[in-house]
Amino acid sequence: MNPVRPLVAVKAKLGELTALASLRSHGASARVMVELLDSVTPTGRILPALVRAAAQAAHQGRTLWLDTTWLTANSPLVQQPGGVFEFLDHAIEVAAQAEYGLFAPDSPYLVPVVTLDATENELRRVRLLLEHQDRDVAIRLPQPGGPLRELLGRIDSIMRSTGTRQGRVHMILDAGFVESVRPGHAAAAAETASALSDLLGPAKTTLLAGSIPAKRTTYVTTERDRPEVTLWNEVRHARTNEVNYGDYGVTHPRPPRSDGQPRTPNPYLCYTVPGKTVLLRRKVEDGDDPAERFTDLVEELVERADFAGPGYSWGDDELTRCRRTGGRSTGSVSRWVAMATSHHIEHVARRSAADL
Repeated sequence: MNPVRPLVAVKAKLGELTALASLRSHGASARVMVELLDSVTPTGRILPALVRAAAQAAHQGRTLWLDTTWLTANSPLVQQPGGVFEFLDHAIEVAAQAEYGLFAPDSPYLVPVVTLDATENELRRVRLLLEHQDRDVAIRLPQPGGPLRELLGRIDSIMRSTGTRQGRVHMILDAGFVESVRPGHAAAAAETASALSDLLGPAKTTLLAGSIPAKRTTYVTTERDRPEVTLWNEVRHARTNEVNYGDYGVTHPRPPRSDGQPRTPNPYLCYTVPGKTVLLRRKVEDGDDPAERFTDLVEELVERADFAGPGYSWGDDELTRCRRTGGRSTGSVSRWVAMATSHHIEHVARRSAADL
């Protein structure tokens, strides 16, 4: 297994879920946390895609981590009688049995990710889930801060409320969007990580951060450093490799707010290379076909020396097919994100800490 043990957090959207359903052998070794959104509804297109991805993961002996951080009280998942995790666990189980004949999987169908301020009712439902089938539990901690004694006391309370045993709890130390590594940032994260390791054991804490900007402001191809890698390296050196790496893939850490107004997409791609992200973008003028403009973008990307090649991942293969000679085109944002996410997961799963 790759010693980096990466965790990639992706939003529950069609593009990201398409990438998960297409993971190859290396990429499948990465842990994936799907951040559930209010747009996941029992009657929509996203829920079936999520269930299929989770069922496939179970068939391959993997387990998706499902996170409720962004769900509001208006979420149809929250309003299910048994709660989010029971509803999804059952849906995945039905799909896994129907698609793969998987009646007794070696791994659970999902790992619940709860917030630090989860209610007692939410924790009670997690306990019932564990009683149905034993599994790990992950706790998501926002930007490091606050008294460590209170933090550790709250974690202990969550463990008792859910009945989770020592060694089965993971902490996600969420640094959010990182533009650059500020003085003291790594030290604060390392102090928290150290206390968590003492409580939960080594390699049970993941530092999660991302540096993809919320908006694309230029049409010139640029390279951006990935400060999340720098931050993680500084923290893990302070903790002798006891902290796992995590990032937000190829999207901004916070889900965008939508005003419901349709927009003509300007083709873009965030392509991960060692230590950097290559950002490519094209402008759609009146009368332009977004798929054609994306083809222009791909022609530039595949000629770069740092393009991984069609055999690297499903996404890289699809990108190669989107060349003018490849016979395929796409004007869909979800498809662009799917290809970039597929490449990114493969990248972090294959790389060592030295060239992440």
